[in-house]
Amino acid sequence: MFFLTRDQQEIFIAAHTYPFGEEFDAEFEDYLYENLAEYIDFLPQKFQSGIMERNLFRNDTLMERFKIWCDVTIEQFTTKSNAIYEKREAIVECFNPSAQTAFSQSFHDGKILNAEQQGNNFTLLLDMSGGFTVASMVQLVFHDAQTEGNLEGYYVYDELIKIDGRFALRVLSSFGSPYAEWTIFFKDVTARYLYRPAVYIEPGEVATWDDYVTALNREDKYYIVKEDMYFVEIDLATLSQTDNGIFAGEVLLGDTFEEARERIYCATYEDPYAHFSEPIPTDELLFAMFDLDQNIRVRAFNTIFALGEDAAYIANDVLRKVEVSAEENMYFGIIAKHFDQLGCLEDDVKLKWLRE
Repeated sequence: MFFLTRDQQEIFIAAHTYPFGEEFDAEFEDYLYENLAEYIDFLPQKFQSGIMERNLFRNDTLMERFKIWCDVTIEQFTTKSNAIYEKREAIVECFNPSAQTAFSQSFHDGKILNAEQQGNNFTLLLDMSGGFTVASMVQLVFHDAQTEGNLEGYYVYDELIKIDGRFALRVLSSFGSPYAEWTIFFKDVTARYLYRPAVYIEPGEVATWDDYVTALNREDKYYIVKEDMYFVEIDLATLSQTDNGIFAGEVLLGDTFEEARERIYCATYEDPYAHFSEPIPTDELLFAMFDLDQNIRVRAFNTIFALGEDAAYIANDVLRKVEVSAEENMYFGIIAKHFDQLGCLEDDVKLKWLRE
């Protein structure tokens, strides 16, 4: 039914262990044998004795067969994984809109904070702060759900299928290899999200709790997560700092500013880097490229790219002024290549920056 299993994943990892095309010494050879031994049960039997007796790398015929097996295994797994991803995208279109948004992104590296059956529903809470979503917290509620297996550590890989009008999600999770295998069968799924305020990502000069609260957007809603499950709205007016800690009403958020800010989330995504997209006026752009304020330089860099051909004369002037060996020449080199591709780089500038 599912291609994605713990065993398939371990086989794939084993196939990636050998560093093809690389030279290695005796010490590294021992390291490879030790790693392959960890996956011995997932390798074809014809290679197992060569690994355990440590003569696989000295038997040219066996080694060539092992290389072929690794190549075929990796290719087949990659092909199947791509098909799984495409099927997942198609199935997600059948979900509740809130879940479509969640499943359109990857849950890879989401920390599993809670996984709990409540009657016919199953709630899964993922801390995505180290993952690949703009949301910091994702709460999935699977309706009319039954589960098999275990979840632990971090959400790593998944496979989604549809069976007789219902859905099934296979998840591999782990604290590191080996993986735990878990499956949930469900009729529908809904999702909720919490985000970090923009000031959390780029606090700037905000160094105190009072300054942090002042910087929060009063038009948004704010939440804390209680018992690793419940999203509880808080009123910013109830935030207070005393000798006993920082509180939201009667709820202790932490003893310090750093602890308290970790507890607070907002309902609306705020791009913490939006200010980098604020354009610099054209008549200020040349000087902004050399500004001592890094934020202004980044804005100028983004502006000159956005203007394209309309800013070609500025790009050429900038590149004439900069020494190729300057500390930040990599960024100016990118500008040179970009405007050369646009056909806007003048000959003397091209000679200076694109000699190779």
